[in-house]
Amino acid sequence: MTYDLATLTRRARPGMRRKSIVIRDIAPPATMATDLYRACYLPVVQTWSAALPAIENAYARSLSELTTDAPADVKAEIDGAAEQVNRLLLLLTPQVRDWALRTERWYRGKWRGAVLSATGVDLDTMLGASDMRAPLETHIEWNTALIKDVSAQAQQRIGNAVFDGLRNRTPAREVAKTIREAVDMGRDRSTRIASDQLNKLSSALADERRREAGIETWRWRHSRKAHPRADHKARDGNEYTDATAPEDRPGQQPYCGCRAQAVITFDD
Repeated sequence: MTYDLATLTRRARPGMRRKSIVIRDIAPPATMATDLYRACYLPVVQTWSAALPAIENAYARSLSELTTDAPADVKAEIDGAAEQVNRLLLLLTPQVRDWALRTERWYRGKWRGAVLSATGVDLDTMLGASDMRAPLETHIEWNTALIKDVSAQAQQRIGNAVFDGLRNRTPAREVAKTIREAVDMGRDRSTRIASDQLNKLSSALADERRREAGIETWRWRHSRKAHPRADHKARDGNEYTDATAPEDRPGQQPYCGCRAQAVITFDD
């Protein structure tokens, strides 16, 4: 539900003369990204990792036999692993939804506490998960697509290594190393995706909660990462509205950890 937090604040604090109140910054803990990775991305990586011995054995047999059917045997092992992941996705989509709902519940509690501390207004009866349906559904679908893409990239890299290896008569141990590196790349990418998705969902929730409260102004909070985007670092502390904001908002660029901090402004 929408409400005017500035008006509610004046009612809670009659006689207040401040021109603005900055709501404290809400930064999600890294453990929430770890939860997403372990529940939704790691099972895909583990499925491909478990399939590697069979793929390596099929490759070694194909390399030694060099028969017409040999490449098909390797392909069958790779396709079998991909099919296992497809079946796994039926279980992972509810896991993604559960994580997104838990993240929303966490943010809702932090937002309520931050507003209460800053303004004296308790939003308990005004906040609900249903208000955040749009950003939640967007990020659930987004993560489902990313999980599929992690698997698809692993399948492509493994397939390329195997069939290039057969064509070039690459020793089995070298191909085994390459396909294991492909799975490791998927694992590394998944951890980065999970962190990025946490930042993106929390940023989307922050924007929606701010707009819901009738707050137009927000302050750019830089992520303090070791290798920041120079323009993002330069915006740290600057105040914007949705109308005056740069095109690339906090948390929108890949792996951007910047946040938008709500600022309540009062008319004179």
